[in-house]
Amino acid sequence: MQLARRPRRAGFMGLTPLIDMIFLLLLFFLLGSDFVTYGQSRLAPPRGTGGATSAAPPVVITLGANGALNWNGAPIDTAFLRRETAKLTAQNDEQIMVLMPAGAANVQQVTDIMDALQGAGAQSITLERDVFDIDLADF
Repeated sequence: MQLARRPRRAGFMGLTPLIDMIFLLLLFFLLGSDFVTYGQSRLAPPRGTGGATSAAPPVVITLGANGALNWNGAPIDTAFLRRETAKLTAQNDEQIMVLMPAGAANVQQVTDIMDALQGAGAQSITLERDVFDIDLADF
């Protein structure tokens, strides 16, 4: 006895699974993206970016690897740093303070100096690498 088979239809593939997969990928990448807007930093923008210029020349504070501080090349202590920063920022609230730590300086020391500057009223603090501490092997 021979049974009659139903004729086989050509395979039909729906687009629904493809659309679902594209939607899931889109959702994955949207949720995986970083949409955090970072708050404004207390650091000043790099010099030469076209911002407003300060009337006073910037003060360069260098921090040595041993923790020694220099104010425009002259050795100082943190009391002098706070006193002079408060005096300068009272005259000009946009006074730019440039902190240049040595490459071997402790991160905690850099943070302490930045806190001291901010506590004395400095609003424009720029953190730059000490140009005399650059290792030529980096290039």
